[in-house]
Amino acid sequence: MKLGRHAAVPLSNSLSLADKRKMKYYDDENKKRKYLDACPYQYGQVVICKAYLGKNATMMEDREVSQSVYPEIDSVIRPRKTCLSVGNKSTDIDLTATCECSVRQCEWYVFDQDFVLPEYIIEYEYIKRLPSKSPFSSINGYLCENKDWKIPSTVATPDDPQLLFPDSDVLNMEPEIRARPRLVTLSEDILLKIGRASSLTSITTLNLHGNGLTKLKYIQSLKSLKRLIVSFNELTKLDDLAHMGIELIDASFNKIVSLDGMKGMSQLHHLDISWNRLQNTREELSMMRKHLPHLKTLNIVNNPWSKPVNLKLRVIGRLKSLTQLNGKMVGEDEATSALRVAAGSRISQLALSSHSRTDQHIPRSLKLCNGPQLIFTLSRLKPDKSSDHDSTWLSKLTTIVLEGQHITKLSNLEKVENLRWVSFNNNDLTKVEGLENCPKIEELSLENNCLAKLDGLTKLVNLTKLHLGNNHIVNLDTGVFNGLTQLTYLSLECNRITSLVGLQRLHNLIELYIGNNRIENIRELFYLKPLQYLVILDTYGNPIANEVDNYRLFIIYHLKTLRALDGRAIEASEGNIAKEMFGGRLTSDFIAEKLFHSNFAEVRELDLPSSSIKTVDLGPSDMFVNLRSVNLENNNLTSFSGLIHLVNVRVLCLNHNNIECILPRTKNKKGLAGDFCADSYSPILENLEVLHLGYNNIKEMSTLQLNRLPSLKALFLQGNEICKIDGMDGLHELRELVLDRNKIKGVSELSFINQWNLQELHLEENRLRDLSNLACLENLQRLYLGSNRIQDLGELEKIDNIVTLMELSLVNNAVSRRLLHRPLLIFRMPQLMIIDGIPVTDEERTKAEIYFAEQQQQYIQPTSNHTVEGTLPGIGHYKTTVPVKVTNVQLSSPPVWNGALLYDDSDNSRSRRRGGQRGEIGNASRNGMSTYQPIGQNQMYGYSVNNSSGNNNRNQYQYLQQMPQITQHTAEYMESLARLNNVRNNRR
Repeated sequence: MKLGRHAAVPLSNSLSLADKRKMKYYDDENKKRKYLDACPYQYGQVVICKAYLGKNATMMEDREVSQSVYPEIDSVIRPRKTCLSVGNKSTDIDLTATCECSVRQCEWYVFDQDFVLPEYIIEYEYIKRLPSKSPFSSINGYLCENKDWKIPSTVATPDDPQLLFPDSDVLNMEPEIRARPRLVTLSEDILLKIGRASSLTSITTLNLHGNGLTKLKYIQSLKSLKRLIVSFNELTKLDDLAHMGIELIDASFNKIVSLDGMKGMSQLHHLDISWNRLQNTREELSMMRKHLPHLKTLNIVNNPWSKPVNLKLRVIGRLKSLTQLNGKMVGEDEATSALRVAAGSRISQLALSSHSRTDQHIPRSLKLCNGPQLIFTLSRLKPDKSSDHDSTWLSKLTTIVLEGQHITKLSNLEKVENLRWVSFNNNDLTKVEGLENCPKIEELSLENNCLAKLDGLTKLVNLTKLHLGNNHIVNLDTGVFNGLTQLTYLSLECNRITSLVGLQRLHNLIELYIGNNRIENIRELFYLKPLQYLVILDTYGNPIANEVDNYRLFIIYHLKTLRALDGRAIEASEGNIAKEMFGGRLTSDFIAEKLFHSNFAEVRELDLPSSSIKTVDLGPSDMFVNLRSVNLENNNLTSFSGLIHLVNVRVLCLNHNNIECILPRTKNKKGLAGDFCADSYSPILENLEVLHLGYNNIKEMSTLQLNRLPSLKALFLQGNEICKIDGMDGLHELRELVLDRNKIKGVSELSFINQWNLQELHLEENRLRDLSNLACLENLQRLYLGSNRIQDLGELEKIDNIVTLMELSLVNNAVSRRLLHRPLLIFRMPQLMIIDGIPVTDEERTKAEIYFAEQQQQYIQPTSNHTVEGTLPGIGHYKTTVPVKVTNVQLSSPPVWNGALLYDDSDNSRSRRRGGQRGEIGNASRNGMSTYQPIGQNQMYGYSVNNSSGNNNRNQYQYLQQMPQITQHTAEYMESLARLNNVRNNRR
């Protein structure tokens, strides 16, 4: 084939075949040169074409390639073998090497050039196996030796390894990119620098491409600006461009969500807002139609437009001056179709007349469609319009079905006041408006529109069914459902809803469809619990349905009125399984339901009494990081399991549960219950300070594992069945201990061995008889021992050395029946400030000191041979060596006994039958001789009665602290004690 001759277009599916002639040519030319080039054909270009071969045949080597030689043939084929047999000996390039695709390689010659369509031009480069030697690799040596230097051959050989990659270090260098400052804000100096002008008014073109601008400050100062490029920035609005005379704006690749700022730009001809975040089709088109009247070129591709299917026609119909849209010219057919769409976007009387009915009831049918569609399909009751000027027919309309009409706004519905069933499906509505005069609407269908908000439904108080599927609704908590009290059916499928807040006000709702939304948190379903009549629920297609374990059982458990979920009926067995799985569990979902939010980091107090909680599972410890107080009274907990992760809790109330221990016992390797693991006594709840475990039927303190609470300061164990105080060796910080209403009989030596910081101890309503082993509580300040069995005043001596004790209570003990313990305690423990709940006054202290001072003076031993015995009032001086028999004792005033009687247990019944202790006194005086002996000066004042007759002195009675004499001071003191007794009785 010769140039200039119309023969055929050569094509090939192999680059080696297509380039062989060029290789041969450059190789021959290279040999003629003085200096050889290792690869003279290293760079080249190739055209990629799309070809139609048509009817083809194999090429004949002895004939010319032309249409006349091959009549009725569209193209001829030359195989690879035939191509390589021509002229390969004159080149050093090996084209005979074969590969898997060699069989398919060939050349085509297409006779009709219209069958070949060029598409791409590709530039390529051959990579040499042995790179050329750099011509400058040895120049330095020749220059240093002052020798003549010749350009060496650039052909490298395998024997010269140092020249194989001479420029590799240069080729592997990282490209040096000059740092360009990224602008985040504008100033006048920056504008002058970028615009390369001396004044702002002289700038006509401004390029701000590829910065981080969020606003275009000072742009209004550019009065002569005609072209503005702000692509690849961070702009969200174009508010700073209003009323400017700009002709071209490129704002592509930003984050623009609205065009409201482009007002009054009548001179704008070209606008590129592609690759942004524009959604509201109606609002943006209305703005451009009003404020950009001369816009000719517009690019709006790659925006998340609502209803993008008919977007092109809507844009062309609104912008009359537009000649180019999205890089394509606007044709006449498109303009005509756009005008037709724009004409049907408003509701006219003609549309109402042809798409309405006047039925008063919905016909019965098995068709799966909404009420308006059913009436429009089955009914023939069309409105009767008497004349063109008659408008009364509008008030007779009850049903309107305008679907697929490209309606953008609801209008001309003011006179349709009796409307009851309406359907505007598959339109372009962005707002719910124009229905204010239609309060009788019972069913409204607005599916497959562009609704993002539900404003405009508040006056439809009779609405019972609402269809809002396939829209752009995100938020339901707008107050629109507050007035829809009659709503029983709600469809919100295929929207963008993330929360169900707001639906809790629809108390009469029966059916709810919220499938295919974006609900990720299962706790959102708690907002449906107030809906007592909810029977059917559809949540299929939400993330919760695919990602939450046991999601169906969770919903069945919490929404007990449901009968169908996600299109499946709820079986009774599912309800039982759900109850077993989720019943009695304290979980984060349970708390979110009670608190109506899931921001657990803000929760500081948790109060959940009487909630039938059996187990606790609150998840990781960082979820309730600020929780300080937990109240779980009156539940069914048996241990602290699940609560140990609340590491920051300081107050824990578990009264009226069934707590047996902090953590349940685990089995050892042999499987024997009761053996703990090696780390079973490791500290837990290290910040816990107050623990309430009252009324838990606890029998042994040692099994509670209290030693694992190192920071405990207050422990309440009232109302249990504890018999022994132990298991508190590790509670060194304990300040207050409450053990009221238990079965404690005594305190052992090891009970409070490590509680030296204890300040308050409650042991009321127990079975204590003695006060031993309390002396180790060296910092005790308050001690409550009421309602026990303490009888002997001598027991009070055992707490004399607790010098820090300020309050003591002994009410309802035998030792406190005559109030004689009060002056004794005041005298022996002067630091006491409150006794039996009554403060100690200074007057009491003075009288107690005077009283015991007089007693000490009366019992001082005289120097004569005779001793004075003043034990009983009115009895004179007796010799101690002479026993006196007393048969009867009459006292001028009632003696004050403390009730402390020591007697043998075998005579208890006889003592009670004869009037108790006082009866025994009379019997002792009548049956035998009583010997009175004085008690030493350092002992307690009183007397003893020894009965010498009868059975080895079995019956021995000892009465302590009887007043020996009634003096003036003691009489006054007795009156004050009587007053205190009356006060205490009144308080009871």
